Amino acid sequence: MKKDVPFGTRPIITNIVATGRFPNDVDIVKAYGISDFVHAEYNPETYPALLVKVMIHDERKHVTIYKNGKYIITGAKSEEELHEVYDEVIRILKKNDLL
Repeated sequence: MKKDVPFGTRPIITNIVATGRFPNDVDIVKAYGISDFVHAEYNPETYPALLVKVMIHDERKHVTIYKNGKYIITGAKSEEELHEVYDEVIRILKKNDLL
């Protein structure tokens, strides 16, 4: 918690973590080459998933995508923002014929 927050303050949502599954498997090797993501990282020797970042309201949101279609979204501050992250990832994957 930030140092300037007084004691007795009610909790504030700063990070929502959500999981789900895309309708299909995802070719994460091909997805790694997509330039539409703000940042993409894939190192199968270290971790078996594609780590990407998308911009929502001038903030980077993190999405972990597994080849079986499962995903984890982190960094959203509201349910609405969470859905915006999901919609952006779906848009990028469909645009590149990966879904």
